[in-house]
Amino acid sequence: MPERFVFRQVYYGDLSLFLADGEIRAKNHDMSQACHQTSYQEIVDRRGTQVFRMPCGGVVNDYVPFYFSPLTSFTFTIHKGNVPLVSPTGINLGVASDDDRVFFVLRVEAFNASGLNVCYSDFPLNSLAPLPVLESDLGRLEQHVHWEVFDEVPYGAQIPEIGYNGVCTWFHNMASPASRQTRSQKRMAEFLVRGAVPLNLVDCIVAKTDAMRDTLQTMMNGSCWNIPIYTKRGCYF
Repeated sequence: MPERFVFRQVYYGDLSLFLADGEIRAKNHDMSQACHQTSYQEIVDRRGTQVFRMPCGGVVNDYVPFYFSPLTSFTFTIHKGNVPLVSPTGINLGVASDDDRVFFVLRVEAFNASGLNVCYSDFPLNSLAPLPVLESDLGRLEQHVHWEVFDEVPYGAQIPEIGYNGVCTWFHNMASPASRQTRSQKRMAEFLVRGAVPLNLVDCIVAKTDAMRDTLQTMMNGSCWNIPIYTKRGCYF
């Protein structure tokens, strides 16, 4: 059975906040983190409702979301300059740039003995078409997620330092074969952790450039953490 990893992309300036708190918290956490936002407000609002039935209770915004690869339609639309970057105080800072985006990378296996409530979907929880189905049994991960659109060639985004073999570089929908007609949505399947994710579960942090890696390393050096930071241009478009 292949080892699976999950990815969360954030604005680099929020790293110091996560390092100080020792965890990444959900939007609805009682002690919420004042992070920069890179998202569409209508989707955020929908994720705060009961429209999706969560196996571990609550609403989507009670969970920290991850994706099963760094190359998704959402990271692509950030790359194309189509998503705003909003400050913690609600000020629009212009368009988000993937040069300023970094990934937290974790092994799914790390959650088996973590005591955390987790679930995952086969499609993204941002619309009802296709309707996502959620599962909380990690033993069903290989059957529930559409891995055929992740595991086909050509591969990119490898992180050999942690054993991540990468993902198919293509993610867009195609008329044929039928498995690719919703490939973009399948590649946005989510892995959700209720409440918060402690940083001791993080395998590494990924940056696009050496300059950004060095900036992150300075933040890391000023904290009590020592999470590896790698420059991986292939994790970006």
